[in-house]
Amino acid sequence: MPEILSQEEIDALLNNIDKEEVLEEEQEESSEGLVEPKKVSLYDFKRPDKVSKEQIRAIKNLHDKFSRNYSSRLSAFLRSIVEIDVVSVDQMTYAEFVLSLSNNVSFNVVSLAPLDGNGVFSLEPEIGFALVDRLLGGMGEPVNLSRPFTDIEQSILLDVVKQAMEEMKVAWEPIMNISFDVIGQESSPNVVQIVAPSEIVVLVVFEVKLGESSGIINWCLPVIVLEPVLNKIGTHDILARSKKVTENRTEDIARTIKNVKVHVDFRLGSKLVKVKDFLNLKENDVIILETRIDDKLPAYVNGVKKYMVELGKRDINKAVKIAQIIT
Repeated sequence: MPEILSQEEIDALLNNIDKEEVLEEEQEESSEGLVEPKKVSLYDFKRPDKVSKEQIRAIKNLHDKFSRNYSSRLSAFLRSIVEIDVVSVDQMTYAEFVLSLSNNVSFNVVSLAPLDGNGVFSLEPEIGFALVDRLLGGMGEPVNLSRPFTDIEQSILLDVVKQAMEEMKVAWEPIMNISFDVIGQESSPNVVQIVAPSEIVVLVVFEVKLGESSGIINWCLPVIVLEPVLNKIGTHDILARSKKVTENRTEDIARTIKNVKVHVDFRLGSKLVKVKDFLNLKENDVIILETRIDDKLPAYVNGVKKYMVELGKRDINKAVKIAQIIT
């Protein structure tokens, strides 16, 4: 016969079951508390990041070099202290870049040959009018910022922009030999559209300080134009290429020096004479030198004694034979 449980045994079993369920729930809660929540990164499919953080960092370092060189050059050109610093390097759509500009901006379209496309170098009115004032003999103070730049003022600023592009070419040489040429100037950013509004661009923002005035210069580079060189843009790449460029320049300098002409002269000898004897010299007088016929003569290169030579002749010309090299 099967064993029949008493009421007390049944109650004991039910109590144990309840305790086990409570214990399992507590263990589940404790285990859930130990699991770290998953980190979720927001990604906007309408605005994909086409330039990596490393490339953005490398572009900033590259334009830091440009800003230092350009500030020195602009200071000498304006005869006034100019400070230029990189404020930010961001990527955005071309439409957002145009919306961020002032209405009366100096908008310069720059070709990026041999790359297939153009960039934009724009000067905000605060610094643009200050540069015009300084170039026309003023103290560099902006006036009447509410109006657009005239054609004459744009022509005056063109010299400043061309100098910037020359320094930009030097800064980009470790990456690629690009000819930055200004091909157009406008006073409104809405007139020219270098790429589609939805295209991603890299925007480098410079802060320029001229005396008491300060303003912003924007340097816009479309990513679709930079794609052929994006893989070359990297911190390690730039350092390696800079070293290679330095080595090439050293070879170029050495090659150029080899073609430089130097003055070589050979001195037969010397003789001390009195002033009265010197004044009485006339034709056919003979001066006996302190050098003997079989003595070696010194040869000088640009005034520096470099060789000892023996005097002779070759055909109908006098000649010397190098007998010793002086180190």
